[in-house]
Amino acid sequence: MTTPPSQTLVGWLAAVAAAHSSRPALFGDGTETSYAEMWSRAGGMGRSLLEDEALPAGSRVAVIGANEPAYIEVFLAILRAGLVAVPLNPMLDVASLLAQTDLVEASLVVLGDVSADIAEGLTSSVRTVPLRALRERATPLVGRAGLPRVRPQSAAAIIPTSGSTGAPRGVLHTQATLLHCAQQLSAALPIRPDDRSVAFLPFFASIPEQVLPILCNGGSLETVPRFDIGRVAEACARSTCFDAIPTIMARLLDEAPLDSLANLRWVSFASEPMPPATLRRWHEALPGVEAHQFYGMTELVPATTASHRMLLEDPTTVGLPFPTTLVAQDTTTGQLLCRSPAQMRGYYNNRQASAAALTENRSIKTGDLGRIDERGWVYLTGRLKDLIITGGLNVAPAEIEAIACHHPQVGAAAVVGIPDPRWGETPVVVGVARDATGLTPDVLLSHCRQSLKGFKRPSAAAVVDILPSTGIGKIAKNLLRDQIVRGEIALVHAS
Repeated sequence: MTTPPSQTLVGWLAAVAAAHSSRPALFGDGTETSYAEMWSRAGGMGRSLLEDEALPAGSRVAVIGANEPAYIEVFLAILRAGLVAVPLNPMLDVASLLAQTDLVEASLVVLGDVSADIAEGLTSSVRTVPLRALRERATPLVGRAGLPRVRPQSAAAIIPTSGSTGAPRGVLHTQATLLHCAQQLSAALPIRPDDRSVAFLPFFASIPEQVLPILCNGGSLETVPRFDIGRVAEACARSTCFDAIPTIMARLLDEAPLDSLANLRWVSFASEPMPPATLRRWHEALPGVEAHQFYGMTELVPATTASHRMLLEDPTTVGLPFPTTLVAQDTTTGQLLCRSPAQMRGYYNNRQASAAALTENRSIKTGDLGRIDERGWVYLTGRLKDLIITGGLNVAPAEIEAIACHHPQVGAAAVVGIPDPRWGETPVVVGVARDATGLTPDVLLSHCRQSLKGFKRPSAAAVVDILPSTGIGKIAKNLLRDQIVRGEIALVHAS
């Protein structure tokens, strides 16, 4: 018996493309691409990868470039051809990119909008093809002649982890897990076929949650090459929604024209804890723009969702698990454990790490500390790896960060533990001033210490212009900790 096409991501998208053939799918580079054009071009590029590039089924194809319609088309082309897409971070150096192509045993690298140094360094070391050349030589394909029939368990994408806590691993997703992710977010978010979403989060880290749910519902995407306040605000004026992270939402509130943002119908956010103060600012400044949150990780997107209504009631929750998702708490460590049809099939070519990431019942160890209340609402209290043990007592950085962000002069804050001869480890808080408010380390430290008790009080503070971040904008705490230990960030200590 053959598998129904609707059980695969490409089968679902093929049905959407057929039903909405004349509707716009992609905007960008001054062009508009319909669903029929996007799907036929992706089919032609997929056939070219198989025939012109002679790639065997299941080959890994890395894609490196900035956000643009052609990036989405080649990602879909790889999946339509029964190959495995590997989106890589164009902000990495050549050595790091080569390490990741080696990690996934990539047969080909598709080069989009990258620097000359990246293009030259990769072309001299691995097999590459320019995205523009691949796109131009491919004949648009009507139907699926020459393309294989993929199955739900067919490997579809390998997404490298950020590497913020160590060497990256390749998270392997299948046609079925990517489809389930898109369907879950489609059910939780108020997506409509007439939605036009501004896509500014980097595609190498956000296609499952930023791109696929919109396309699976017949909506359209306006691609912005990279996050730029002016370009994003301009796009918002003609759009209805976007997916973001809390740090970016705070920047938009501070720097973008609110009239442009007010044109939106809804936004979603994830990836890092949302400071309640920032969410309250959003609700007050843009009462007509719903804000929805989802929680998950590269290995399992998404696990929970918090609707606009839930966040108005309690801005500290990450919501309820999906009906197909199990979320539980390890009673010994406090770590949240998740199991879902959307979870990864493992780390590519790394059985040991894959086994270590799972419990006996095959739930994923999230690395997040949390709690679940009597209603089933989930709350995050910190990261297991970030937990600070001072004098034998556990301190969750997220609790101090939430206090810090309550101060009206604080735009962002991060807390890390540094070595201490007396306590073993001690928490320190590093803040970023909102606008030009004149925030000082003394003010930040005093505010946190007055609001916390005993061992939870940070012992020192600093104020910086910008916090180090990963490619998608999450705070890179390991880099921040190293900068403090090396003396590159000057601390003001409590008296």
